[in-house]
Amino acid sequence: MLDEYLTRGHLVFRGIVPPSLLADLRRQADIARDLAHELNGPQTQRIQPLDQYGDKIDLQPFRDYVELPALKDAVAKLLGPGYTHGHLHIMGLLVQPLDHPWHCGWHRDGVAEVPLAARSDAVRTALDEVWHDLRVFNQVNCALYADACTWYVPGSHLRSFDLPGEQQSTDDPRMREPAPDITHVEAERFYLEHCRAMPGAVQIYLNAGDFMIYRNLAWHTGLYLPYQPRATIHDIVSHADGGPLTERWRYAQQQARAALAASKETAR
Repeated sequence: MLDEYLTRGHLVFRGIVPPSLLADLRRQADIARDLAHELNGPQTQRIQPLDQYGDKIDLQPFRDYVELPALKDAVAKLLGPGYTHGHLHIMGLLVQPLDHPWHCGWHRDGVAEVPLAARSDAVRTALDEVWHDLRVFNQVNCALYADACTWYVPGSHLRSFDLPGEQQSTDDPRMREPAPDITHVEAERFYLEHCRAMPGAVQIYLNAGDFMIYRNLAWHTGLYLPYQPRATIHDIVSHADGGPLTERWRYAQQQARAALAASKETAR
């Protein structure tokens, strides 16, 4: 399983959340889903972090999930000591939009956080320093209902360069809002074809209680459909020593954005 995670970049622990806890999580997730749409509109796709909503939802099932022995043991056996899979101050819940299909666009986390015009040699150097460090860039989707939203390009986490046909599409306005002259069914088909067009992409199928860990520096995306109920825990697997690495990368991002803003100001 470790070989699979290192080479493919993603791994699923099937059915690791027991039915009793799954039922408790679903009850609170259903409340959280409604709250997400109430607070942020019908097209919102997440509510995060969950610990900010303890007055609205019972967080105890999520605390039980954080302390679930089987998950703690699986993560430790996969990655070693010092890793944690659950963090209420980070944890969110991914939910379906209500009005029309939505596509988050193909991207690599970390890379997508820096505008293309700001991706200098300094940014590349800073990212290369942490690219293969397992203490950072591990993300989690844990499905409380069956979930086939995520698409992923196995092995793409192993390289920081892109192959022909690999292109970030998070800034494409057609992803978030279908064109006014097409139906929602046509939009769904357009988004599906966009997923399939990425070279090497596979659709990840999670059943209720499945826990997916993945290297989020790989190419990945999500296709959300209004008629498919979704309540998927979204979090990271972090390491106790990962904080300084993350801070150095964030500082490099900030410097790159500041340099880009300064250059635009000078151009005026």
